[in-house]
Amino acid sequence: MAELLTLARPYAKAAFAYATEQGTADSWSTALNLLSAAVQDEAFSAYLNRPELTPAEQVSLFAKVLGEEQSAAVSNFLTLLAENSRLALLPEVQAEYEQLKSQNNNTVDVVIESAFPMTSVQEQLLTHALEKKFEAAVSVTVEVKPELIAGVVIRAGDQVIDDSALNKLEKMRTRLLA
Repeated sequence: MAELLTLARPYAKAAFAYATEQGTADSWSTALNLLSAAVQDEAFSAYLNRPELTPAEQVSLFAKVLGEEQSAAVSNFLTLLAENSRLALLPEVQAEYEQLKSQNNNTVDVVIESAFPMTSVQEQLLTHALEKKFEAAVSVTVEVKPELIAGVVIRAGDQVIDDSALNKLEKMRTRLLA
C-alpha cells in the first residue's frame, strides 16, 4: 500500500499543481473520482488491462467514462499514466489529490470509529477538539464499530489516534505474553 502511494504521489502533486494554477481543482477532483471508480470496477479493469490495447486505446476508453468531464489536460494526464503503465494507480492518485486539496483549503477529513453511536453533543465536542489539534476546519465522518468494545479510533490522513478498549486489551495481551 505504501509503495503504491509512493508511486502515485508525484502524479497527484503534478495534477494538483496544474489544476490549482488553472483554477480547475474541483473539475479535476470530479474527473479523478470517476476515473478511480472506473479502474476499481472489475469488468472495466479486466478490459483495460488487455495486453493488445495500446496506451492511446486505453485513454480512449476513459473518454467514454468521463464524457464531458474530460478536458485536454485530463486526457494528457491519462496518456502519461498509460504510457508509464500506471493507470492502476488512479485510486491512489485520487486519494492523494483529495488530501492535497484539503490541505490547500485548510480542511482535514477525519473518520471517527466509535464503539457506540455518538450523540450530537459528543460529536461537536470531539470536532472542536480536533479543529484545535489540527488548526484547520474538520470534516467528520462517524462510523459505528462495535468490535472496538469501547472508545474511539480517529483517522486523519496518515495519523491514527487509537483510544479503543480493543487496542488497550491487545497491548495488555502483548505485554503479558512477552
